[in-house]
Amino acid sequence: MEVLNVDSTKPERRVLEAAAEVVLRGGVIAFPTDTVYGLGCSLLNVAAVEMIGKLKRRAREHAYISLIPDPSQAYGLALSVGPVAQRLIHRYWPGPLSLVFVAAEIVPKRVRGAGGTIALRCPNDALSHALLQRIGGPMVSSSANLSGRPPAGTVAEVVATFGNQLDLVLDGGPRPGGIPSTLVDVSGPRPKLLRRGTLDVTAALGEFEDFTHTRG
Repeated sequence: MEVLNVDSTKPERRVLEAAAEVVLRGGVIAFPTDTVYGLGCSLLNVAAVEMIGKLKRRAREHAYISLIPDPSQAYGLALSVGPVAQRLIHRYWPGPLSLVFVAAEIVPKRVRGAGGTIALRCPNDALSHALLQRIGGPMVSSSANLSGRPPAGTVAEVVATFGNQLDLVLDGGPRPGGIPSTLVDVSGPRPKLLRRGTLDVTAALGEFEDFTHTRG
């Protein structure tokens, strides 16, 4: 396992290229996000996505959020993008909003969520955006922790948990923690608010179902 230092606000080209190469050849990386450390791999590589599940000891039926470099990629990865989804994308992407769509055929069935869905987010933090631009396509992003445990806030915690099971770790220093992205399901006729996060998007949803209370 290789560890490379990275400036999260101005990542160096060589570091981005090294991380992108690992992802594109089917490896798993750990990298700093704007809140915690995450694990990343290509959405389109089934074996890599399943490896993240094994590393985290996560139930297979639990879907992952995938990051995309540009909002326009949602139109290729989602079977359809309805009016509500279009409004949310226009107002809040890039940003801390994750949207659940019915997955297009290009998304491997074994990496889809329940009901054949895909969750997408277009991030606005500098490192994630630059890395996604290098990769050019969707990257699964999941917090660097065992399922049910607190997310890693430092590289030391990442290494202690996963060690040499990772192909590359980007060390951006301690992470501040924080609230996760808002999560909205736009796969059906009426949007469903699944998780309240840093963004309050309720005014843009119109008539919606609120699942945040039933989820505890």
